[in-house]
Amino acid sequence: MIDISFLIISSAVLLGLIWLIVWIFKKAARGEIGISVNAALLMTLAAILLIPFAMNFSAHLISGMMHSPGAAVTSDSESGHH
Repeated sequence: MIDISFLIISSAVLLGLIWLIVWIFKKAARGEIGISVNAALLMTLAAILLIPFAMNFSAHLISGMMHSPGAAVTSDSESGHH
């Protein structure tokens, strides 16, 4: 069973990484920092790969929490019908 604190911590870390990439892109677009073309391509690649990974990872954890044995009691088992 997945612990809810692990889900919260991992989501916060992934959101922090995404925020950091966006912040660096904003600084570079304003001209406040100068980055090379290779660094910009590397950051773009990281953003392209990180965002879908974060979405898939959190969906997998949430799905695992919802479908774990004993997580929810069905109405059939409550009423005694088999």
